[in-house]
Formats: sequence, C-alpha cells, structure tokens
Amino acid sequence: MRTEYLLAYHCGPALAGIKTANIMACLKKENPEAKEEIKRLNAAMNGRGIYFEILCECEKRMLIMAYRREKLCDYLNTPPIKAFLVNCGYPESFSLSVYLDILRERLREKDFPHEIGAFLGYPIHDIYGFINHKDEGCLLTGEWKVYADADGAEKLFCRYRSCRMAILRRLREGKTLEQLFCAA
Repeated sequence: MRTEYLLAYHCGPALAGIKTANIMACLKKENPEAKEEIKRLNAAMNGRGIYFEILCECEKRMLIMAYRREKLCDYLNTPPIKAFLVNCGYPESFSLSVYLDILRERLREKDFPHEIGAFLGYPIHDIYGFINHKDEGCLLTGEWKVYADADGAEKLFCRYRSCRMAILRRLREGKTLEQLFCAA
C-alpha cells in the first residue's frame, strides 16, 4: 500500500486539522519509499503548517507522526497537558522540537511512553485513566481507551472515521495529499 494512502487512513484527522496528531507504523518492506515520501510531503506541506516526523525506526518498521504544528503546540501548552508532561519529566519551558526529541528517546526505551497520548490529543482524563487503570473502568475503546465522556468520544471517533473515508475517496479519485491540504 502506498505511503500516501497509509498516511491518509491513519493520519487523516490530523491532516484535516480536527485532531492534534496521529501516528502510524509503516513496514519498510511494504513501503520502501516511505522516507523519501515523508521528505517530499514535508517539503510541500510544512509551509501550510503540516508536518511528518519519524519518531522511531528499527530494521522492519518506522513510527511516523503527522501533525499540524500550531494545533499541537497549542494543545501541549494547555495547563493540564503541560502540567502532566512536566510531571513526566518534560521541561517547563516549552519547545516542540525538545518535546519531540524526548518522546523519540523514550520510544527507544523498554517501556512504552504513555504520555504519547498528550501528543495525540487524547483527553487528559483518559490519559490518566489508562496509566492508572489500564482496562479497569474503560467505557469505550476506539481511537484510544475512554474512561469518561463515552458519548462525546464516540461522536469524535465517528468524525475521525468520516474524515478518513472522505480523504481516501479523494485519493482514489486521483487527488494527492498536497492537493487536498495545500490548496490556496
């Protein structure tokens, strides 16, 4: 499957600006052009505030994050999210590049950094719910595990699915991600 389609499916809500960020795992064997595609997309889309980052990489796969820079910075700087990340060891003074470097470093460690939920725009109560309770008390599983406001989360999940399907439909019609998200 072409990298562009994988990004559209897994990262469509972030590309469309209705989510802070999305991540996707990309198998190198099935997508040998992925790194070049990421470079090309960054060259075309960074000017519109859309970024693609390789968060970690091993021999078989890479984890790619797509985000709208302003939206991600705004969310990470909201008081509850900022306090949570500082409590997780991130610096008080915010720098997106520093925060992403720390996240990259932690992704290389043995334990998965559950604070990644903050980068992905998960509600703080659901991040704490997952860290403190795992499956116990989980009301809904969708884009993330939901511990409060299941109705609101379900509506959001539906919005994300609709967004993905609309983007994929446009790609099948011959459009590119640049055409969809970089129009004047």
